[in-house]
Amino acid sequence: MQFIEVTGLAGVRSAVIRFERPGTGLAFRLFPMVHLGEAAFYREVAARLRRSCDLVVAEGIGEGSAGADALVASYRRLDGHERLGLVVQDIDFDSLGLPVVCPDMSGAQFQDGFRRLPLKERALVATVVPAMTAGMRLLGTRRWLARHLALDDLMSEGEEAVADFWPGLDDLVLRRRDRLLVDTLTGFDRAYAGRTDAFTVAVVYGAGHMRAVSEALAALGYHAADAEWITVFTVE
Repeated sequence: MQFIEVTGLAGVRSAVIRFERPGTGLAFRLFPMVHLGEAAFYREVAARLRRSCDLVVAEGIGEGSAGADALVASYRRLDGHERLGLVVQDIDFDSLGLPVVCPDMSGAQFQDGFRRLPLKERALVATVVPAMTAGMRLLGTRRWLARHLALDDLMSEGEEAVADFWPGLDDLVLRRRDRLLVDTLTGFDRAYAGRTDAFTVAVVYGAGHMRAVSEALAALGYHAADAEWITVFTVE
């Protein structure tokens, strides 16, 4: 299953996927997010949330973690950069008029996990991430970003290399947060699966988390009923 697709000169697009299960009105609509894109992408996601969803499960580590701030800075420093013309994800969930649930780590939880990382990995965050960001500001292009964004339900060689390069950080940023998210979605299934009226739960999380979400929903008996593409950013 493809979550983020690179479409040649057209650029990058995200698949909005609806999961359904026979016998229940409960459905899940997955919005795989890229945290740096065209403003029109985030406006379109917000419009679809208002139009077709009843509750939003949103990503967002709490405040108070220097480690999380260092990682977020890797794309926040590119916000509005003149050459790229892209913005950081800016959906105002409070303005949607929908209930919003955030099962993500608190800032204290993330920082505690960050402190426990091997010194090598913390040092890499302090050196490699700023260097990559500076390089993107000086020389980066949308085409370079696009080449690094394709995600599907199978781990690519690039993703395996990242996991091998800093396994502790990969576990902290992805795996542990996946478990919190999946536990929340499983709880919604237990609480609402018996209803017969239509009720759609939106999952608005980084695309890297969607593999775990789709696997968990499949294990609960849900299947991908339909998918639509939204352009994240164009290349040409």
